[in-house]
Amino acid sequence: MLTYAITIFTGAFLLFQVEPLLARYILPWFGGTSAVWITCMLFFQLVLVVGYAYSHLIATRLQPRMQAIVHIAIVCACVLLMGTLALTWQSPITPGPNWKPPDPDLPITRIFILLLVSIGLPFFILSTTGPLLQAWFARSHQGASPYRLYALSNVGSLIALVTYPFLVEPALTLKAQAIVWSLLFAGFAIGVGLCARSIRHVARSDLSAVGIVESEDLRITGPTRSTRILWIALATVASVMLLATTNQVCQQVAAVPFLWVLPLAIYLLSFIICFDNQRWYRRSVFHPALAAAVFLALVVLCSPNASIIVQIVAYSALLFTICMVCHGELVMLKPHQRYLTSFYLMVAIGGALGGLFVVVIAPSLFTGYWEFHLAIWTSLLMLIIVLMRDPNSWIHERRPVVAMALLAGAIVLPELIGVNSPVEAIRRAAPHLLPALAAVGLMSAVAFQRHSQFARRWPGSTVQACAILGLLVIGGVLLVDVEGNRANNLIASRNFYGTLAVYSVDSRNPEGHYYMLRHGQIIHGEQYSAADERRQPTTYYGPDSGIGLIMLNHPRRLARVPRDRSLRVGAIGLGVGTIAAYGMPGDYIRFYEINPAVTKIAANENGYFTYLRDSRARIEIVPGDARLSMERELANGNPQRFDVLVLDAFAGDAIPVHLLTIEAIEIFLRELNPDGVLAIHVTNRYLDLQPVIREIADHFGLESGQVHQSGGPLVKPSDWIVLARNDSVLGRAGFTSRLKPLDSRRQVRLWTDDYSNLFQILK
Repeated sequence: MLTYAITIFTGAFLLFQVEPLLARYILPWFGGTSAVWITCMLFFQLVLVVGYAYSHLIATRLQPRMQAIVHIAIVCACVLLMGTLALTWQSPITPGPNWKPPDPDLPITRIFILLLVSIGLPFFILSTTGPLLQAWFARSHQGASPYRLYALSNVGSLIALVTYPFLVEPALTLKAQAIVWSLLFAGFAIGVGLCARSIRHVARSDLSAVGIVESEDLRITGPTRSTRILWIALATVASVMLLATTNQVCQQVAAVPFLWVLPLAIYLLSFIICFDNQRWYRRSVFHPALAAAVFLALVVLCSPNASIIVQIVAYSALLFTICMVCHGELVMLKPHQRYLTSFYLMVAIGGALGGLFVVVIAPSLFTGYWEFHLAIWTSLLMLIIVLMRDPNSWIHERRPVVAMALLAGAIVLPELIGVNSPVEAIRRAAPHLLPALAAVGLMSAVAFQRHSQFARRWPGSTVQACAILGLLVIGGVLLVDVEGNRANNLIASRNFYGTLAVYSVDSRNPEGHYYMLRHGQIIHGEQYSAADERRQPTTYYGPDSGIGLIMLNHPRRLARVPRDRSLRVGAIGLGVGTIAAYGMPGDYIRFYEINPAVTKIAANENGYFTYLRDSRARIEIVPGDARLSMERELANGNPQRFDVLVLDAFAGDAIPVHLLTIEAIEIFLRELNPDGVLAIHVTNRYLDLQPVIREIADHFGLESGQVHQSGGPLVKPSDWIVLARNDSVLGRAGFTSRLKPLDSRRQVRLWTDDYSNLFQILK
């Protein structure tokens, strides 16, 4: 028993330690976007399905002795492969630098290949541990329930997730993490060997007793097809909610391990609670809690100025209640241990289907992150189906009209916050009110009387038909709502790097009409449409901003010879190309942009934004992550020698972490000429980046200062920090009067590629 417990616990711990480790390792290679983690999650879910299918097949098709032989052979092959890779790479599981992507195309495919080569086989072995070793345990320990071991494996997973951002990541470099993980994997392999030895011993010495038990198990009725479909559906909804919540949170702040592991830890916690003992999940507690969590989350969704703490708490509460309901109902439907491996396989398939929907289907189906809203609806729909299918549920005990009316109100009321007119109230409420009323009517018709004939006949194929019908109604209403919102956009698109929308604002006023580009909820550029005003720099780049002051007061602009007045400018992040408005004849501006959709919007010859077309400077756009592109430039002996380098790339509401480490800044400084200036755009709602950049300035011995721009017509308040090796630019009369010292009192540790901490800089 102890050997099984330790091995299963260790396997689960390693399984969930390697997920953030590998995602953290490759995050800088793909622009620091949260989609990297979501894509990694999909890969791990798919491998988990393969591992569970393998466990199910060998546990049901092979004799115990052959199971042990086959599995040990695969484990030994995995250990040998890891040893071979250790001789080639820095560690057995972290790919070498030659695996970095050369361009931003096909990011999902490239991430899958990277993970398959680096961790595919070890992760497959770890994914088989839970179901296969539990099946072995059931054979070798007759009468003992293997489901407690499943709860133990989830405890190991949870500990791995909690310790990674708080203990492992701050204490160890990525290389050290990978080496320690590999050594622990070798110890885990020994544990698998001991478990295999015990099952072989049972196979030789007690095969007759096992045969008697198996013959008795044959008389146990297996789960029906509808039950298996319900297993998959419940697991799918929980998985969609997990990944949608991760996207929702990371889009607001940044893609960092803590914001990855928090939703996943909540997801696993619900597994632990539900599978430890069935009594922990009580419908009388979690169904009202779900209604309250839905109401709270929708209120926060309708409050654009909610603090990040409030958002994290509200979305985490919603995720926890939905996962508790889905996994609690799963436990209530779990089969006899004879069907244990097939049960886990169905749950894994559901998890993978949820991942496929969020990573692959949703970006092509939606132009925004609508899967979060859809997950809320489908979770409520699944709850209705489960309750109607169970003749002992509270739905069949009393009329559900009042309860469902309250639920409909919880869904509709948040949309009405801040509404100024009845027409606007109807417009907002209609997309949510229709499915709510449909749910009320359906449940009332079915369960109006506890002992009605229709209610007794409800379980079966009718459940599936109603589930499909309900999903179609809800999906149709949501898509109508999405298309209605899209109609207000000139352009709406979504890809791996996020969502983009172009709006026409104040179109009835020719002098004030302008176009706006939004990336998620963040404005990335605005431009007047009038010919006499469209060259005017706007938003965060006005004449009084940090970059505006540099471009207007750079000493080269005052050179006597016209050809000496030109500037070489690099800009990390394109937006709508507003910086190009400062371009003068002879200037060269080189934009680095990883998102092809942004480039298409800003550089389209017939597009809405004309900054690039109107600029008098020579413009070049380099596709791909700026840091990787600059690394290749320097490696090829082609430093750009910029006079000004602008760091203006955003993932969510802040600069990606991998662009604010000392390794990144060192690359940027090598691209600057000796008198060059690095201008960093730090405007955001949630993070105080001043102490991070102050530590960087002290590390490299740089001059530093901050510039605040006040708002005005189409000019937004903004904050910039400028760094330089000397004061040849920062000391100019037109500049120094606006320059203020970095005044944050926070004390932080220097950020590196192996260490960063957002907790210390939360506003």
